[in-house]
Amino acid sequence: MWSARRRQRDLFDEKPPVAELRPDLRNKLALLLQTLLAEAAGVQQRRAESEDRDGGKIGDDQHHA
Repeated sequence: MWSARRRQRDLFDEKPPVAELRPDLRNKLALLLQTLLAEAAGVQQRRAESEDRDGGKIGDDQHHA
């Protein structure tokens, strides 16, 4: 029974059906995803700016010989 649950799908198996979202829910999720991606991009941008100011060393207080 354990092996039956962990069986790898065959490449030629039909894809499972995907449920279509209601238009209002789809729009809401799209907006949330866009906001999340914009925030993540902003975090990456701030990190790069901080690395530029610190010479590429963030949180590296160790002195290497």
